[in-house]
This record gives sequence, C-alpha cells and structure tokens, in this order.
Amino acid sequence: MAQPPAVPEADHQDDDDGIPEGTGVHLRVAVRILKARNTAPGPDGLPGKAWVLALEALEPRLEGLLSACLERGQFPLRWKTGKLVLIRKPGRPADSPSAYRPVVLLSEVGKLFERVIANRLAEHLAGTGPDLAEHQFGFRKRRSTVDATMRVRALTTGDAVARGGVVLAVSLDIANAFNSMPWSCIREALRYHRVPTYLRRIVGDYLTDRAVIYPGRNGEWNRREMSCGVPQGSVLGPPLWNIGYNWVLRADLPTGVSVVCYADDTLVLAQGGVVRGGGGNYDTRGCDNR
Repeated sequence: MAQPPAVPEADHQDDDDGIPEGTGVHLRVAVRILKARNTAPGPDGLPGKAWVLALEALEPRLEGLLSACLERGQFPLRWKTGKLVLIRKPGRPADSPSAYRPVVLLSEVGKLFERVIANRLAEHLAGTGPDLAEHQFGFRKRRSTVDATMRVRALTTGDAVARGGVVLAVSLDIANAFNSMPWSCIREALRYHRVPTYLRRIVGDYLTDRAVIYPGRNGEWNRREMSCGVPQGSVLGPPLWNIGYNWVLRADLPTGVSVVCYADDTLVLAQGGVVRGGGGNYDTRGCDNR
C-alpha cells in the first residue's frame, strides 16, 4: 500500500504561531447558517433555533469561551459525545448491519465551534496551503457532483478516445469509510498541509476522548468510546475526511491515469490504445468503439 508523502522536517516543528483575531466574524457566519437549518438536537436536547435566540444575549460570552478554547487547544469534553441514530438505507435487508447509516447527533453549540474551526481550516488551505487535490469535488465550496461528472466526461471523450483509444474506469468502494478513518492519518495530513499549530492542537483534542451514546435493548443508555473515524452529522467531519484522504489523491500516477473523487467515492480512469488482459494485449485502435 502506498504511504503518505513525508512531511519536511521543518514542518514538524511545533512553532508557537499566534492565533489570528476575528473569531467573532466566523461566529456570526456560523450563526447565520444555524438560522437556516432545522436539525435534530444532540444529547443536551437544545435545538439550534433556541441557540439562535439565546445568542442575541450570550454572543459576547460564547465568543470569549471559544477564543479561550482556541488559545488552550481544548475542545470541551461535553461536546465530544454524540447520540447515535441509525438511518435505514433503502433496498437492503432489515436484519443486515449494512442496511443502516450511523448518524451522530451532536450539541448545536459544539457544532458552532466546529464551524469556526472548519472555516479557519478552509481559509488556510485556500490561502496558504498546500490545498486539497484539484480532483476532489466533495465537501468543497463551488464544487458539486455536476463538476465531477463533467470531469469524467472530459476524460472519456478527449482526443485520445476520438482517435480510437479507450478509457478503462475502476470505481473504488471504501467500506465504512468515514467511521474508519485513522486519526493518526488526519494528524499527519494536517502537518503536511502546514496547518497552523493552534489549529492542529484544537483538532487533535477534538479527536480524543470521543464517544457515542445509544439506547440498549433494556431502554438504558449505553456509552461507547471511539478510537477512529469522523462523526457523520458533524461539521468538522467532512473537511477532516478530505484532509486525511487527500494523500491518496496526491499519489504519483502513470501517464494516462487520472482520479476523480467525490468525498470517498473514487473513480480511477486509464486512457490508452490497448486493453491488456490475462489472455494477451488487444489493440482497439482499429475497432468500432460503440
């Protein structure tokens, strides 16, 4: 298996870079997004709309709390525990574990803080970098499945194909992708992308002591500690997935091989004039490629 690119030695130094001011700006953006959504509350039972009303009076205090958390590199422990809910997937047997998608309901105020961190990560990647790979289209602003589809179309209808060549595509299905992402991979990727030390500290703390609670058969709530994965239903989960998975997309590829990715859905395409199979090589340039 390929290994992630080594991070230059200088980037491993934990320099004490300062925390940029402007948490309030990010918080106001996060509150506007919260106003537009109607999501289920987390373990504390407080819906987002209640926080929108409360922040009219509490915004300065919350802003001070989040600033202190950033300075200390601490993500409050109470906000790390989520309520596990299973969403049924259509077309699968009800008694199969794969028939359910696990979603974690988190505290809305904790997700406000996650959005502050996610915004700062996005600004760093876009402004300072290294940024994410161009062929990652998932969980990114101004990119969509339409863009990914158009990229695939461009790769499969180019000049090489017009001259009689072929394109072979292999779709990779990563089993249990989001729930199995190693935290060590995310931490190392943050260093590769030269994410500021204060953001690496807060993300590192976010990825420790995480847990989910769920009702047991007797009606009592059970608790399970987590050791990997990004929570589905969180704000930070998608960007951390992209950062952790990005080293796969940066791999050196042979000439004519491309990758198109939307979150964890990965398509590998190879262009050429010959199809190589177990029984020999087949030159398709003279064939009718309908």
